[in-house]
Amino acid sequence: MGKSAAYLVQVGGIVSLLMWYVSPAALSSYFRREGRRSFLLTVGVMFTVALSMVVTLALTGQIEFSYVFVFVFTIFIYFYSISNYKKRFIRPRFAFWGLVMIGLIEAAVAVAQQQGSFPIALPGATYGFDNLRVPSLTGSYLHYPLFVGIVASLCGADYLMRKKVSSGIACAVLTVCIFSSLSRSGMLIILATFALAFLREPIRFLSKNAKLIIAGLVACMAIMVLGGARGGASDSVMNVGTERMIGATSLESDGNDGRTEAWDKAAALVLPVNVVAGSYFGLVTNSASDSVKNQFGIVESSLLQQVLNVGLIGTIFYYGLLISVTRLMCHGSALRLCVWAALFQSLFYQSIEVIPFVFLLMTLPVFDMSEESVQTQG
Repeated sequence: MGKSAAYLVQVGGIVSLLMWYVSPAALSSYFRREGRRSFLLTVGVMFTVALSMVVTLALTGQIEFSYVFVFVFTIFIYFYSISNYKKRFIRPRFAFWGLVMIGLIEAAVAVAQQQGSFPIALPGATYGFDNLRVPSLTGSYLHYPLFVGIVASLCGADYLMRKKVSSGIACAVLTVCIFSSLSRSGMLIILATFALAFLREPIRFLSKNAKLIIAGLVACMAIMVLGGARGGASDSVMNVGTERMIGATSLESDGNDGRTEAWDKAAALVLPVNVVAGSYFGLVTNSASDSVKNQFGIVESSLLQQVLNVGLIGTIFYYGLLISVTRLMCHGSALRLCVWAALFQSLFYQSIEVIPFVFLLMTLPVFDMSEESVQTQG
């Protein structure tokens, strides 16, 4: 099906399934007492979206309404998480392991696809550096590593909080699968989660996670040694994956050279009006039609994408809304690191319009298993 229809099916399906759990009473209580700033951010997002649509029509004479789905979906899922925060109708441990199972199934299917042993040919696959980049069950090779990357980050956060070996193993397995998918964006989410945990409490992190650090260093050394030992197979997943991770910060490396070129094109598109409102609403996005994408291009950065679509002020409102989900988590919860890691990744990769990414990001408070959260539920 076309992209607009796919967005409608994804957003409409999830909204239909979850609408019964959105509580007007819970929203009213939250916005009236704890979330006044969040309410202003929500209103700000809706206002700037409407304003940007008008400005885009006036300046270009065209608009893509499929991009509205992203904002409608984000706000709806935010309301769902607020309702759970007030009502506590989701059991976090049950939801957590359910999500881990989904992530492991996704990863298993992806590995089988890469090995050519999965019996069904799913759409959305592509080839990068002579290696198959798989869609798993998400329908897109861009969606799978982002979704599973956040699941791995969630497992890592659970390990940091509770020292559950099972969570650590799940995180390691999913990380290996993301590495084999050649996804820098998925790896950045996972690595940023642990980097932020270290920066938050350096000494405590080193003392509490010595085994984790040693295991991580050994794994990195093994990858580099195995990659070097298999130098004859220059297009192997091991070699290409290692090169992509090592060259992730180099602007001249494969993949990044085209990305920086896209950033330059995005900067050239920015108009003075973009400080207040977007002048390309729905036009600079992967959800646009091929003819529109050929005209305006893809900017390869969620931050630049939002500036062009809803303006600088709208971008501030939107990212503020995403950040505000951390208020639905306990203050010391490591899940907050998952949110910050995912948003940090979105500055460099165009992921903010990916429905599985947005869905999982905005529902992370549901999985809060910190002691304070558990006591509140009890």
